[in-house]
Amino acid sequence: MEPLSTPYYLADLDGNLRFTEQGRKELAPYFAMAGIDVRTIKTVPEYRRAREKASPYFMAWLEQRTVEWGDSYQFNLLKAVTLGMPVDGDQALSELNKDI
Repeated sequence: MEPLSTPYYLADLDGNLRFTEQGRKELAPYFAMAGIDVRTIKTVPEYRRAREKASPYFMAWLEQRTVEWGDSYQFNLLKAVTLGMPVDGDQALSELNKDI
């Protein structure tokens, strides 16, 4: 069972769902990748189905969001690990130790 509220939505005990402003901003592009208009999702079961239908697009959506993460070495390393890109472990440790 989903929580009744998250930063993305509020739900009531009857299963009605309303997206928060943050939820609309962050999830609308993700659901749109699957052809879903976030404004049409009104219940928790509809939200579950939308998440399931959009799930094949999750990594592409995540990659788009990494643009907002900044361009520091730490963020670039996080992007690489999150997106499954190869990382030179010794170089990563060396770079991270420079900042300590």
